[in-house]
Amino acid sequence: MDAVDRNAEVLNILRRDPLQAALTSSTLRGFHISKQFSDNKAALTSLDYDLSGNKCITTSLDESLRIYDCVGGKREQVLFSKKYGCNLAQFTSQTGCVAYASTKINDTIRYLSYDTNQYIRYFVGHTRRVTSLQRSPAAATVLSAALDGVVNVWDLGSVKPASTVTPVACAGGGVEDRGIAAAYDPSGMVIAVAVGSSVLQLYDVREVSRGPFKSQSIAAEAGQTLVAGIRFIPPLGDHILLAMTDGS
Repeated sequence: MDAVDRNAEVLNILRRDPLQAALTSSTLRGFHISKQFSDNKAALTSLDYDLSGNKCITTSLDESLRIYDCVGGKREQVLFSKKYGCNLAQFTSQTGCVAYASTKINDTIRYLSYDTNQYIRYFVGHTRRVTSLQRSPAAATVLSAALDGVVNVWDLGSVKPASTVTPVACAGGGVEDRGIAAAYDPSGMVIAVAVGSSVLQLYDVREVSRGPFKSQSIAAEAGQTLVAGIRFIPPLGDHILLAMTDGS
């Protein structure tokens, strides 16, 4: 693609959505740190933005959830989960609410109103550490995967999973030695599940009980490392990014 075509593509992107920035080499060179928050002295364990991009939430090893105003550049709130710990905090489709995974006592996912600092409900079902938690881009649900080898879709209005699947690759057990991660695609209609460094499976959200509609072996160069995370690359979601525990 020459410079003329590249500039035309950028203009088309901006015409479709003036608030959407085209990632070009020149815009990347213009990026700089606009605000640095140093109030948290413990290592961060997760970070998420709300749907508007105006708010950010972090969890850290001091068992705090910290919410920041990204537009005003200030910290808004600090909440603690000392009894249960916290990780993988996610804003949900319901304003003023977040879901996060417990790190001690049990493996319950907690649904919290940060406006009132009160729990709305608990999503109970996993029996091992939750490794993935993601809100749906299309429905009032959250997706979770855990080292018990189970992937759950939770309706925010119910304490029971809306659907559950045990990936084929988990049938033989040993998930704790391989890791597991799950994610929604940008449409919210497809779930990707990666188990260890061996297999990637795709499920239709409407028919998860029927098993994966596609299963793909992960490249042999991944070795025996554990999968640490998985994400579809927007906007189309036709590429998937896998993060492994060896840094690859």
